[in-house]
Amino acid sequence: MMRWVYACLVIGLVLLAAPVAGQVPDAVTVSTDTAWLTAGSGETAAITVSVTNSTPAAGVGGVRVELSVDGTDGSITPAEVVTAADGKATARFRPGTKSGTARITATVLYEGLDEPLTDSVEQHIDHAAPYRLAGLWYDPEVIVGETTDIVLRMEDRYGNPVDSRRVAETVTFMVGSPTGGARFEESGSDKATVEVDETGNATARLCVDTVAGENIVYIGPPASAGPGRYITITTAGSEPAGIDLVVDPASASVPADGDKMIRLTYTLRDAFGNSAPAQGLWVNATIQRVDGPDEQSVLLYSNRYGQVMVTYGPEDSMGTATITATAAANSSVSVTQVVEFTSTEPVEMVLSASPQSMPSRDVDPDSVAQLRAKVMDIKGNPVEGETVTFEIDTGSINHEGVELVGNPYLGETPGQNELTAVTDENGYATVSFHPGEFAEPVDGKRIAARGNATVIATWGTAVRNLILTWMNYPYLSVETEVSPATIGMNDTVDVTIRLKGDGYELQPDPIDVVLVIDRSGSMSETDMEGDETRMAAAKAAANNFVDQMDFTPDQDRVALVSFAFDATLNQGLTSDSDKIKGAINNSLSAEGATNMRLAYYTAIKYLKENGRSNAVKAVILMSDGDWNYHGSPLAKGTGYPDSDLHLSTRYPQYNTAILSGYPWSGSDYDFGSEKYEWYQALPDPNGTLDRQSSWYRYSPYYREYNGRVCDNGQFTNQNMSVYANSGNETDKVRIYSIGFASVLNSNVEEDLGVLSEATGGEYVWAGNEDELREVYTTIAGELKTEAGVNTTMTVFENVEVNETPIDAFKVFDYRHENGVSTYILNKSGNDTILYEGTIDQTTGWKNNHNLHFDIGTIHLNQVWEAKIRLAVNSSYEAGDYNNINIFGPGASLSFNNGEDTLDLPDTFLTVLPDLNNTGITSAWLEVDLEDPKLPADQESFTDTVPLKWTITYNGTSEIHETLAYSNDKLSWTVFWKKTVANSTTGDNAWLDARSLPAGDYWIRLTASAADAPDARDTTNTTIPIGSTSRAYIKIE
Repeated sequence: MMRWVYACLVIGLVLLAAPVAGQVPDAVTVSTDTAWLTAGSGETAAITVSVTNSTPAAGVGGVRVELSVDGTDGSITPAEVVTAADGKATARFRPGTKSGTARITATVLYEGLDEPLTDSVEQHIDHAAPYRLAGLWYDPEVIVGETTDIVLRMEDRYGNPVDSRRVAETVTFMVGSPTGGARFEESGSDKATVEVDETGNATARLCVDTVAGENIVYIGPPASAGPGRYITITTAGSEPAGIDLVVDPASASVPADGDKMIRLTYTLRDAFGNSAPAQGLWVNATIQRVDGPDEQSVLLYSNRYGQVMVTYGPEDSMGTATITATAAANSSVSVTQVVEFTSTEPVEMVLSASPQSMPSRDVDPDSVAQLRAKVMDIKGNPVEGETVTFEIDTGSINHEGVELVGNPYLGETPGQNELTAVTDENGYATVSFHPGEFAEPVDGKRIAARGNATVIATWGTAVRNLILTWMNYPYLSVETEVSPATIGMNDTVDVTIRLKGDGYELQPDPIDVVLVIDRSGSMSETDMEGDETRMAAAKAAANNFVDQMDFTPDQDRVALVSFAFDATLNQGLTSDSDKIKGAINNSLSAEGATNMRLAYYTAIKYLKENGRSNAVKAVILMSDGDWNYHGSPLAKGTGYPDSDLHLSTRYPQYNTAILSGYPWSGSDYDFGSEKYEWYQALPDPNGTLDRQSSWYRYSPYYREYNGRVCDNGQFTNQNMSVYANSGNETDKVRIYSIGFASVLNSNVEEDLGVLSEATGGEYVWAGNEDELREVYTTIAGELKTEAGVNTTMTVFENVEVNETPIDAFKVFDYRHENGVSTYILNKSGNDTILYEGTIDQTTGWKNNHNLHFDIGTIHLNQVWEAKIRLAVNSSYEAGDYNNINIFGPGASLSFNNGEDTLDLPDTFLTVLPDLNNTGITSAWLEVDLEDPKLPADQESFTDTVPLKWTITYNGTSEIHETLAYSNDKLSWTVFWKKTVANSTTGDNAWLDARSLPAGDYWIRLTASAADAPDARDTTNTTIPIGSTSRAYIKIE
């Protein structure tokens, strides 16, 4: 009976599964009644499927629907449903142990469909309760005052991250620090509650204390995740902001006895006053070393106390060294200390002056030379505290050329002829020498004059003489130096020779310049940037040129001529910037023709009549078009007389032209039949009107007219380049021509080039305002830097050893070294590098036994410098002391094309027979920790771990050793300490592993000494500790 009932029920269900007659499903939707479920919770959600037909819009019953879901996300029961009469069916979804999002898909099973009907719904699955800590990340060592992130990740019992997708769990962070100054950015205090993010990380940003030490952080997760954890973040000093220096002895001075040394202890401190460990410190000493460089430089690192200790010495000879220590991370932080190794009684003195030749006081009231007497002991070491008397031998004062109205004097009091000075720590007694003064020029004309005097320096029984020279005419200044000033046998010395273009001769001549600006109609064109007119651009560029002139008294003057039909002097020569700019800005309007010939004539004539004889004279003409009035500036072709004001042309059809041999408006100039206006007022030779011809006259005549014309003007003053070059040297005018905006006819450009270059100028085309400004700037520079000299120099042909001349090659060898010798640096007055590089003069030295330099032209404020390295010749036998004047007879400059010479100043070098000096020394410390080896047949250490290491140390302090272990390389636990003698070369210890949790560990050895940076080494591989069968959690 029951089996029959079951069969009936089955048949009934089959009948129910058939869709309602005539309704074909065309849509399906699926939904869940619960947005979130929890992984592993056993919770379920009702999944509802709805199958419908759009015509009419109604549910379709009896439709089979298959439900599916990724098995890792959970399960759904039943997996297949049949819709009821309303088109709906329900199943239950149960999540698994994985959090995330489960996608549940419904697929309609109906044979009459062209393609399956499907829909899906996302079921969110949250993590279970926090169960354990899955990861912890932080930086265990941080700079004071900085911020660092502490990141904690938790997971549930199934390994799902505890994220914030549903509800954000929180983690509590608390910190204690040396001064209580540490805080969390999230709260601004020492406690912060932080939510986990979408990835499951709880990140707290900690701003550590500004005092170095331990910042101890407690991390408190939810109670279900287990107990909280403490971590330690150690802070150290930041970038150095200051350096404390202690010198022992405090006087920084010891005898040069080959035994005693000076100890310098630097303590680097940051901006908060903390010591700054592991910071680099450059220590530089400027003193010569035997078999070493002139300047010693070492990079050292501070120890755990922020200290760097160095020693200087011992020294066998007297010396003074300047030791500068600079923080590598902050070059503005440095400290300089001078240390001294004192010597025996003084025995020698040498006298020098820089410069030895100088301008007279009438040329430069501030002209002064420094007289320097150097007192030394028998080894050439400088001696401090010795009194030297300087005296001008008044009977030796000599002069020629102009009356001497002021005698030279010493010190700062005119008339003072005797002065004493005490030697400084470098052995120098120094006084100022002020040269004589000549009478001022008469009528502005300076007469060359020269004077000299002998200065006598006296120290004890030692007397030295030196002649100093002053002059009021051209010269270069020269400076020399050697480094170091005292060297031993086989050592090298660097010699610097520096020429400066700052002598009186190089002060530029004043400038008289006429700006000639086109104001023809085409200058109104608006083809400049921003639709600006050509005239506006020309005015701006001209104003910029004016700004580059020197309008101090007796220097530069500027005038303005403009041209169109005619040429007009808008402003005469003036040194008033406002006047010339006012003329430029207010008197130029674009209208008319382009009478370039008359413009040149007007400007040149004005300069010749009004320019100063001592000034550089120049005309700068700017035009945007070809000339079309008065013809060729070079006077090419036929010249028609300017005496006929009604002159037009020989062709009647051009009867609208005026004042010219051809028309201007809308017509082209014929370069095949050139002509020009012949100017009667030009000085001879100005060409002759010797050929009968005819031309056409305009109203009221309108007829052909007979007269005489000129055929030979091109080679007379009718040619504006010839006219500009006429007269004496002081009358000549340089011409610069500028084509602007429009591209000029090639014949015009060629003629303007010929005209300009014949006078020493040039023709340049500028397409826009910026280019025009640049052209004006270049011309201004050329006008200003004309005062130059052709300079050559020959040195090291002879030297003077203890005042005895000797061939230089017998004492020195030349050394070429790339980047060092011979190094040439040539800089202009605005510090532009004209040349920088190294040349090899070995061949010249070997062949000629000297060094020769072709320097060329030195301009105003230009500096040319050569650095040459010499080595004491191995065959040279030095006596007890050798004071060598390296610029002996023949060491001189030749300039002004050989018309003038200047001897290089006496420059002394002391060569000692033997030096045995020790420079900067510092200690260093290294350790090497061996990886422990497992006992045979063991996979881990279960009892003790044997440790062994080596020590390498060259200092004098005790060595402090520390061993620590860690299972995450973040937190380290110290388990062993020991202090050993500085002679220790190795050590060993044991780690008791019996009480340690099983896991992988690292061992770190740290060694420190007061006079060396800390040394540290860590095992290269992990050390397994504890039973390998024990389960444990590794926190990373």
